[in-house]
Amino acid sequence: MKKASLNALSTAVVDGRVYVILKEERLLLSVLNMDLEVVKTVWNSRGDIGFILKVEGDRVLVSLDDKLYLVKGGEAEAVLVASNKKNTFWHLAEAGGRVFVHEYGKPPTAIYSSKHLESWEKIVTNLDLDKQSKHFHHIAFDSYRKSLIVTLGDGCLTRVAISKNLGFSWRPLYRGPWQFVPIVVLKDRIVFGMDSGIAKGGLGIYYPNEGKWEFMFLRWEDKNVRYAQFCDLKFLGKGLWVASLGTPQAVIVSKDLRSWYPLFVMSFDKEFNPNMLLSIGEGNVVCSTGKTLLIFNKGDIENAFTSKPIMVEYKAYRDKLIGYCFLIKHNILNKVRH
Repeated sequence: MKKASLNALSTAVVDGRVYVILKEERLLLSVLNMDLEVVKTVWNSRGDIGFILKVEGDRVLVSLDDKLYLVKGGEAEAVLVASNKKNTFWHLAEAGGRVFVHEYGKPPTAIYSSKHLESWEKIVTNLDLDKQSKHFHHIAFDSYRKSLIVTLGDGCLTRVAISKNLGFSWRPLYRGPWQFVPIVVLKDRIVFGMDSGIAKGGLGIYYPNEGKWEFMFLRWEDKNVRYAQFCDLKFLGKGLWVASLGTPQAVIVSKDLRSWYPLFVMSFDKEFNPNMLLSIGEGNVVCSTGKTLLIFNKGDIENAFTSKPIMVEYKAYRDKLIGYCFLIKHNILNKVRH
């Protein structure tokens, strides 16, 4: 493992270089080599929250506080402003020759679409999908079934929604108690990482061919840790998975999704850390944590499986009961409202 004591908020590995947003006196958009040495600083600005959403040639699409910037040649242009100054843009998906970003924060939050990254149009808000929702959590494109997929929260019933026409119309894919952030699309299944306030942790797996859901409930090995919430999730191939948790702040790996092994455990803060983000490239896994920048190679991942699992499956009887009560409560309230 390579570790640099850099306040890395977000990272992207492209063509053997590590793009990263560093939080110093100002936010720095920098380029590092695979030894985590700074090659150059592309741009800097005042700000508190930053995410790298897309690197395309010499252009970088950066979310900085409530604005979306297109950076090119050391210059930046604000191309989109969030609906609320407390909001930001967290994730990006590409489909049909267009780019989609979702807003995160105070409702209403929106999904925006662009063809050339310079002009954007609003296509839907979280309240259009579920009036009880607070915001979008993630967006992804299912290239096998040509569908946009979003996850939503908090406290609503519509947790996953899909669109077959690039966002013009939507339908719920899952309504229930379990809440998700990351989305991984595979040919035979779609895997969602839980960010639940009911279950300790877990995964939702949707099988499109059967139209069925499977839920896997996971807990941290130390039972004093109440929640283990997914922030990011990647499939590395050959049955290998890597995930980063928003709380506790950790990077973990698995071969079966049921038992997870530690690559790196940073802290046990109860507050969710949205900067625990993964990028895959050059045969490595790169992770920002807000306080460090990490690179794991194949050997690091293999060695992780020599230790004891740190997150394991549990029966979740009590949590399932609470989830069922949550579902009944919302169904009753919806009938009263209508």
